[in-house]
Amino acid sequence: MTDFSGDDMVIKSDAGASPSEEADTQRPAEKAYLGIRQAILDGRLKPGDHLPEEMLASMTGTSRTPVRDALRRLVSEGLATVNNRHRFVTDFSPEEVSIIFDIRAQHESYAASIAAQKITDDELAKLQYLIDGMAEIESDQSGDVVGRFLALNTEFHGVIVDAARSAQLKRLTAPAAALPLILVKQFVMDQRVNVVRSNWQHRDILAALSARNSEWAAASLSGHILSTKPRLGDASRAPK
Repeated sequence: MTDFSGDDMVIKSDAGASPSEEADTQRPAEKAYLGIRQAILDGRLKPGDHLPEEMLASMTGTSRTPVRDALRRLVSEGLATVNNRHRFVTDFSPEEVSIIFDIRAQHESYAASIAAQKITDDELAKLQYLIDGMAEIESDQSGDVVGRFLALNTEFHGVIVDAARSAQLKRLTAPAAALPLILVKQFVMDQRVNVVRSNWQHRDILAALSARNSEWAAASLSGHILSTKPRLGDASRAPK
């Protein structure tokens, strides 16, 4: 559902996106991973749900072997957990949600400070391209507005982490970066995503990186993430 308030476009979702049709062209393990991950993110597989291999194989149109590989990947990302050899959708407390946002702010702001000294002109151009894409969404009400915005936003953040040229930092950042989608859906369904404000913050981050200013880049990136951090009191409004 799309909601408008004043001059700024704000969006919220009361339904998740369906699994990508592109999954049909992927190898079985990738198809299983994308299908299960999307089911977690859009709420069809809820926090605490058991993840039996046979059921997931049927759901994704694969077999148990690729499902097993996909579950290992989801566990490594933090979207699934293991208990007595059984796998479950991770169930986060409101306090854990807050901590995850803090971790992401710390890791990505540090990445931005390094990226400011290493980012290439091509990567800066890529960030501008993504900003322009998100700007088009501001006035476009058609289709899955939330999904398109989140996809471009995720890519924007990924470019910055890649620009830091650190495999270790990328490994540390990946698990937390994979979680805000499910966390926003799970705990703050009533919290609207302000696309206009978010994209102005993206422009500020790009300006800092273009200026090769590490301190400015780190502060801008941290502020951008923390501005969307859910308040613990919002958890009481989460759907059950």
